[in-house]
Amino acid sequence: MLNPLITAKRILISAAQAPDSASLMRLIVDRIRTALKVDVCSLYVMDEQGELVLTATLGLSEESIGTTRMAPGQGLVGTIAQRQHPLNLDNAEHHPRFRYFEQTGEEDFQGFLGVPIIHLGQTLGVLVVQVQETRRFTEEEEAFLITMAAHMAGSLAGNLKKATRPLVTDDHVPVLRFQGIKGAPGIQIATAWLVKDDVRLDDIPERDGTSIDYEQKRIAEAMADTRDELDTGLDQLGSNSNDTLNSLLDVYKLLLQSPELKQAIADEIQLGVSASTALKRAMLSQIAVFEAMDDPYLKARAEDLRVLGVRVYRHLHEELNERMQPENPVILVGREINISHFTRIDHDKLVGIVSLEGSALSHTAVLANALGIPAVVGIGDEDLSSLDKTEIIIDGYRGLVIGHPPVALLNEFQRMARQEKALQADLSHLKSLPAESKDGQRVRLYTNTGLLADITPGLERGAEGIGLYRSEIPFMAHNTFPTEEEQVRIYRGVLSAYSPKPVVMRTLDIGGDKALPYFPIKEQNPFLGWRGVRFTLDYRNILLDQIRAMLIANVDNDNLQLMIPMLSREDELERFHAIVDEAVAQLKEEGYPVSKPPVGIMVEVPAVLWLLPRLRDTIDFVSIGSNDLTQYLLAVDRNNPKVASLYSHLHPAVISALRGLVRECKRLNLPVSICGEMATDPVAVVLLLGMGVRTLSLSAFHLPRIKWLIRYLHISDCVSLLDRAQNYRTEQDLRDMINDHIRELGLGALIQ
Repeated sequence: MLNPLITAKRILISAAQAPDSASLMRLIVDRIRTALKVDVCSLYVMDEQGELVLTATLGLSEESIGTTRMAPGQGLVGTIAQRQHPLNLDNAEHHPRFRYFEQTGEEDFQGFLGVPIIHLGQTLGVLVVQVQETRRFTEEEEAFLITMAAHMAGSLAGNLKKATRPLVTDDHVPVLRFQGIKGAPGIQIATAWLVKDDVRLDDIPERDGTSIDYEQKRIAEAMADTRDELDTGLDQLGSNSNDTLNSLLDVYKLLLQSPELKQAIADEIQLGVSASTALKRAMLSQIAVFEAMDDPYLKARAEDLRVLGVRVYRHLHEELNERMQPENPVILVGREINISHFTRIDHDKLVGIVSLEGSALSHTAVLANALGIPAVVGIGDEDLSSLDKTEIIIDGYRGLVIGHPPVALLNEFQRMARQEKALQADLSHLKSLPAESKDGQRVRLYTNTGLLADITPGLERGAEGIGLYRSEIPFMAHNTFPTEEEQVRIYRGVLSAYSPKPVVMRTLDIGGDKALPYFPIKEQNPFLGWRGVRFTLDYRNILLDQIRAMLIANVDNDNLQLMIPMLSREDELERFHAIVDEAVAQLKEEGYPVSKPPVGIMVEVPAVLWLLPRLRDTIDFVSIGSNDLTQYLLAVDRNNPKVASLYSHLHPAVISALRGLVRECKRLNLPVSICGEMATDPVAVVLLLGMGVRTLSLSAFHLPRIKWLIRYLHISDCVSLLDRAQNYRTEQDLRDMINDHIRELGLGALIQ
């Protein structure tokens, strides 16, 4: 008896061994035809022009592959794609939508079963089986094909898209489009420089060692050489980015000095393997822990370990990288563009980054943001070799890379790039000017930071303080909980850089989806689990040490504000205050001139919306974490591609909740700010100003743009637009309405 689920999984497991997309598709249709014992199995895939292309078949004419094409609604296959519904016919020719394609040779087949392949609501293709006899396929056969299509949609979406790309010929070079993750905003057109000298930890061959003493000596020398290399600062990027680069290198030095990493390497060497093998095994073990984390910020730290491992490996084998010396500005393209690549090229020759790996929170993205160059990361398993030495377009706003662009498309992006460059130049003078509306309302613009490397860009773009400092770095960069002294050093660097401007430090937001490598936490639903203040209150010694470190770092700076993450209960706030009071008392006894700083809460859990009056007397400010609050209000994980399209901070319920929250804060005389993506969205900013929000915390890159917007707005108009917003049924209609107003102000360049 055919088991649809088991058979489908077996086919996909076998298909994973295929060397390329064409072989993969052929293998799948072959296995399906065998499993169902049918005469024909064919796969039609939707190409970038919206047409269905016969991509693989066994049973129809091989010559029809790539040439048989149809629009949605055309023929039986097009009808299935359009309706997103299967067709099971005993005689295909009798169906009113039947269309005969002569080149396929399908006139001999009567029984027809076709099912759509759907991913995130979009039709990717159609899977078809046919038999010569006049018969309807059984329910079991139909169930199998539906199951197979569902698994293909989830597992092979990227391969299906690649399968329809035409081959490059001497006569015609097709346009190539690669969709990735937005690493750093901006648009750039330049020659691609393919990085070909990457060493990957996974590819390091494993060998036996010569002797334990010899291999221990080799690894010790390599790590010492790596430490010396990091200490030099590698300042090839120029004076504007030295602080950023050195801050990133500080993270690597912390990782390198980890006693747990050294012990793991030593343990491997004791097993008789070579130094490079021990390094590989120890690093990959640590990397696996970070990569298993759900939180994207912590997951991105796996990249740091990979970069560090390769650095040590190169010193082991004296394979130091040569500098890249292009004659003209280039966009670096490679599997994993990392910090070492930045240091091997003159900063005025680097204008963009394209990386198959990485995330929006990786150091690659952070450094690209600091340098003001666009970056697209996380493209996935694509072949970028044909881009080498060709002119490409990189769109950091949309996470898009375009190779071999036609003239019309090239001209359009050149126009957009010129417009962006002119805008940046025009906005540079705003750094020292206030964010003040046309009718005299002052708005404070703070920046969000997570790494020491984020500090400089905010100051350079006129940030009035830090509205959110993520304090996870010292905990993330170690294999044990960091000492109080280590935390003091890092926090002092942040506070002193901004003094006397305020710095809001969020206490540890770990636990659940942010498990540390040395403190694993397993939960079925981590987003509703043991995280944030729930975790730190259960481990009050960790929270006490962190608060002590923050208070000590604040001595002589006096600009610290404490913020509690994930608060949902009144007693949590009481217990937090007790720990802060205890830390202040301890430090005073030890001779530190400390005082209790302002304490605020981050509104992420909807329950706080109704608790504010009860909390009023024990908090000094409120910061709205718009990203998490939106997720919790809509029950949508924005990192889950299956439901990410449902996430919107312009959802009517979100706007209504925020309006009520801001109104309540005003009634209670509580200062309120907002951090998250809303503060970078011009449409959302208009609505927030209409609600009465006067403090925004956002990424450094967007500071000049949002300041420019505010200086052209009348708050009275914002209030009117907010009132009109409740009349719109969809987020897009609301966005269009406010964008029209932004265009009327002459700020169309802000609309992306």
